[in-house]
Amino acid sequence: MTEKVKFSVSVDADLGEALRRCAEEEDEQISMVVSRALEEYLGKRRRLREGRRAMEEHFEEHGWPTSEELAEADAWVDDLFGGPREERRSA
Repeated sequence: MTEKVKFSVSVDADLGEALRRCAEEEDEQISMVVSRALEEYLGKRRRLREGRRAMEEHFEEHGWPTSEELAEADAWVDDLFGGPREERRSA
């Protein structure tokens, strides 16, 4: 069995209630729901950091994108996700 560590955290009341409901609906302890969520979150953050480092290494070796290349990439992403980035962020 994995060693456990206790933490004390404060969260907004709405988030705390949502956590309790989720644990109840999943028939799990709150600690298990939090542990799984943290594993997922920390894994995503690690992959983002690794991706940024890889991009920086690539750009340092091959040159940073030009304004035109960035605009082309933005247009490609807009087409892929259905609209300008500003509109997607506000949704």
